Parts: sequence; C-alpha cells; structure tokens
Amino acid sequence: MANEVRKHSKTGILIAALIIVILGAALYFAFAGFDLGHKLELMTYKRISTPEELISIKDDPNGKYILAKDIDLAGIDWVPFTFNGILEGNGHTVSNLKITQTGMSERRTYDGNMKEYDTVFAGMFDVIEGAEVRNLTLSGVNIDIASDAPCFIGSVAGYMGNSKILNCSVEGTLKLMAHDRMFGVGGVAGYGFGRIDSVNADITLICIDTDRDTKDEQFMGGVCAAGYPDIVCCNIKIDGYDSDHGYVHNGGLVGMFQFYPKGTEHDAEIGGNHVSGKITFFEDNEDRRAYCDAYIGERMERIEYWWSNSDDFTSNEVFEYDVDLLP
Repeated sequence: MANEVRKHSKTGILIAALIIVILGAALYFAFAGFDLGHKLELMTYKRISTPEELISIKDDPNGKYILAKDIDLAGIDWVPFTFNGILEGNGHTVSNLKITQTGMSERRTYDGNMKEYDTVFAGMFDVIEGAEVRNLTLSGVNIDIASDAPCFIGSVAGYMGNSKILNCSVEGTLKLMAHDRMFGVGGVAGYGFGRIDSVNADITLICIDTDRDTKDEQFMGGVCAAGYPDIVCCNIKIDGYDSDHGYVHNGGLVGMFQFYPKGTEHDAEIGGNHVSGKITFFEDNEDRRAYCDAYIGERMERIEYWWSNSDDFTSNEVFEYDVDLLP
C-alpha cells in the first residue's frame, strides 16, 4: 500500500512539473512571439481619441499616450509645446496640423563655427527631449512661420534632444521666413540629435531669408536641418526651396551634420535611406559656399556607420537673387 502511494505521489509530481514547463513555455512564446508584454504595457497608456485630448497632452508632457483613432485638426491653429513622454500613434493619422507660431521653449543651437544662439522652435512639438514618437502618420502638415529670432522648424519637432522618432510618416509643407543669424527647416525635425528610424516623408520645404544685409547661416534637410541624428531606413521625397543672402547648408537628409557642443563624441549611423527629389536654391553672397548634397550638405564630423544609402536627387542652383524661390 505504501509503495502504491509513493508511485502515485511521484506521478503527481511529474505531472505537475510537466504542467509548469508547458505553462512556462506558453508564457514565453506569448511574451516573445506575440509581444504580449508590449501589448500589456500599451494598455497602461492614456488613450487619445479627440483633438481636445491631443491638445491636453501639454498638461502632462511626461506621460505615455496612445491614439485610439484618427484625429483631424482642421480648423485648429496648433500651438507647439514641449514633450518628454511617449506618443504611440498605434498606426493612426493626425491630419491637417496647422502651425503659425513658435512654442514657448528655447534651446541653444550652434552654427558651423560653434557660435551659440538662443533659438525658438515650431513643429507638432516645439521641443522633444528624452521622448519617443512612434507608429504615427502626420498628413496635411502646414507650418508657416515668420520669425525675427533664430528659429528651426520640423514636422514632428523643432528641436530633438536625445529622442526617438520611429516608424512614422509625414506629408505636407513647411515654410520659414527668418533673418536672424541662424535658422532652418527640417522635414521631420528641425535641429538636434537622437534616432530617426523607418520614417517616410513626402515634404515641401521653403526657407526664405528676409534680410539682404546680414550674412546668416541657413540650414535645410529632408530629415533634419542641422545636428547629428542617427538616420536609418528612411524614405525621403523632398521638394525644397531656399532663398538665402548668407550661407546655405542643404541636404536630402541633413543640412549640416555636426556634434555639439564642442567636445561631444558619438558613433553616428546613417544607413539604408533613400532620397528622391530636389532642392532649388540661391546663395546671394560673394563669399559663396553653396552646400547642397543628396545626403548631407556640410559634413563636419565622422559618421562611423554609413551603409546602403541611395538617391535620385537634384541640386538645382539659381543665380538670380531678386525673386524668392517658391513651388
């Protein structure tokens, strides 16, 4: 009788152990194979379904948000604000983003000689720092800024600090009229650093220098106007127009690639990108430099990982300076 009990006990233990192994394997494949952990995390994000809820992100800029549906911003003059959290687009579209003013935040920017400027910004966010924006489409972007201060604009953000923009699409027109020493237009981000990965952009960029007397530094990039972002697996279609009475730095990806501030080190990566389209520009300046390239207008730093970039790009320089260039 005792032997029978022991046999049953051993059998029960083996069955229990087998069940634990099966359950463990099932949980592993659920979390690893079906990304269940990420899906459970997304359930904790605040759901955004209306323009009003999207605007309210500014009240808690460190939060985590997920779009529950497409959002149309038609009729709203969007006011840019600083964002430090996570915005999960969840495959949805924010359409008709219209911006006519810069945000309240300022950050320091640097020209090619490391001169410093207190700068204002415009984009869906004026500044993102330590943030993530992912799986989001911006359609019908219309940014039209006139600035008397140094200024950068971009569809997602005017300034990007150690942030990520992942698996997003942007489409629209960005226009900046400025004159104060340093300014620029980027298709995705205006100025900064971080990672921009798997982004599609179909953008028209316009930058007009409104002062013939000041030799400014102007920047235009299909992804980022100036800075040192890692750019990977992006597809950029650009139609750019740059009218400048100073020095131009135009690129299908980045206008000027430069680490900042002085002494910064970074293992930069730019790879797997395709650029198509053109930038039409003039540089009304006797001390001409006229940087315009399919990828990077002026490269100031070593790019550690450069791989598999391709282009169908035209640099179209104009030598008549009396009329601003427009689409």
